[in-house]
Amino acid sequence: MRVADFTSWKREFPLRYLLVRDVGDEQDWQAVELLARCADAEGLYLPREYSDRTVLVLEGCPADSPLAVTAAGPGGRQLGDLELEVLGRNGDWPPHVFELIGVSVVAVRPTAGAPGLVDLVLGTGLRDDWEYGRPRPPAQPYFEVRSKDRRITAPLTHCGSIGGLYDRYPLPRPVQLIGCEPSRALLDGLAASGGRNDGWGQLVSLDRFGGVLRTENFPLPITEARPSVLGGALLDLTFEDGSPDRPTPDCRRVRELWFEGPPSEPGGWVGFDTPGRDEWLALCRPTLLSASPRGGGEHHLDGRYATDVPGLHLALGEALLGPGMSLGFDLYWLRERLDGDAPRTLVWHDAGTARRSLAPHVVGSDPAHSYFDAVLEVLAERGVTVVLD
Repeated sequence: MRVADFTSWKREFPLRYLLVRDVGDEQDWQAVELLARCADAEGLYLPREYSDRTVLVLEGCPADSPLAVTAAGPGGRQLGDLELEVLGRNGDWPPHVFELIGVSVVAVRPTAGAPGLVDLVLGTGLRDDWEYGRPRPPAQPYFEVRSKDRRITAPLTHCGSIGGLYDRYPLPRPVQLIGCEPSRALLDGLAASGGRNDGWGQLVSLDRFGGVLRTENFPLPITEARPSVLGGALLDLTFEDGSPDRPTPDCRRVRELWFEGPPSEPGGWVGFDTPGRDEWLALCRPTLLSASPRGGGEHHLDGRYATDVPGLHLALGEALLGPGMSLGFDLYWLRERLDGDAPRTLVWHDAGTARRSLAPHVVGSDPAHSYFDAVLEVLAERGVTVVLD
C-alpha cells in the first residue's frame, strides 16, 4: 500500500504526520508499511546546530588545482557556495556531502614537507546533507571540493585531510510524536524487540487534505511510549534521536501555511530567511514551462525579494508559472524544465537586487561569474528573452 491509502483519520483534531516504513520492491517501489498516524510532533524542528561560521583547513591540496589557483589569485578571497564530498579511498559509499556556505579564503600556505601542495584555510558556513545518522570519516578519507553548478563535473580541488570538519556535531535530541494511533505492525515490533524497535522509517508531513508536504528519513528507536495527552487509545512516542539535518522552526511555519493547501497568491515566502525559502521551494510543484497555465507572451518578475538562491527560483517560478509551482531549485533543473517552443519575454523588475545579493555566490572557479549571471545564461539558452529593469 502507499501513503495515500493511510491518510483517513476520524478524530476531532487534524492528522499531520504519518510514520511509515519503506517496503517497496520491483512491483511497487512506492509501497510503505504504516507504523502510526500522528496528530503532531515536538522536537522535530530545531535551529541549525552549527554556529554561523567555522574554519576548515584543507591540508595538502594540489597547488595547480582550480580552487587553489583562484584562492591564491587576485580577487579570489570570496568563493561563494561549494560542495564538499567525503569519500573513502577504498570506495566507501555513500559519500558524506557537506554544503560550504559563503566560503571565504583566510590563507593559502605551502603544505609542510610536500612540494607542490598547499593548505587552504577557509572560513565557511557548514551544513551536512547526511540523513541516515551523524557522519563519521572513513578510515582512509579522501575529500573533493566541487562546484554547485552541475555542469562542472570535475572537482575543484582534493585533499586527504581537513581539520575542523568532524568536531561540531550535537548531542542526540529526542523527538516526540504526539497523539499516535499505532498500527499493529508497530505494536508487534515493540513487543518483539522489548520496546526498542530499531531501524529507520519515514516521517511524512501532510496537509489538511491528506496531500504529502514532505517526507523525511526518521530513526525508529523508541525510548518511551505512554498514554497520549490527547486521550483516547492514542500514544505519545519518544524517539531516541531525529535526523541530524532537521527542518528549522521557519520550516514549520512554512508547513503551517501550506497545511491549508498550496498558495493562490504570490509572495507568501518573502518574509522567510533562506532555510524557510528553501522549504517553500521544496513544497512547490515541479512544473515544465510547456505546462505553464500562463502560456507564452510577456511575463513580469518581481525582483525585490530575490536576495538569495531560493528567493530567485521562487520569483522565477511565480513569474513564469504561478504561485505554488517551480522550475527547480538549481541551474540543472532550471535548464531541464525550461522546455517548450512558445516565445516568452521575461521583464525582470529590480534586477539589480539579485545582481548585488548573489554576487558572492560564484558559479565555477571564476569569481566574477555569479549565480545571477548563470541564471541569465540558462534563460537565454532555453529561448526566454530577458529584459532587465
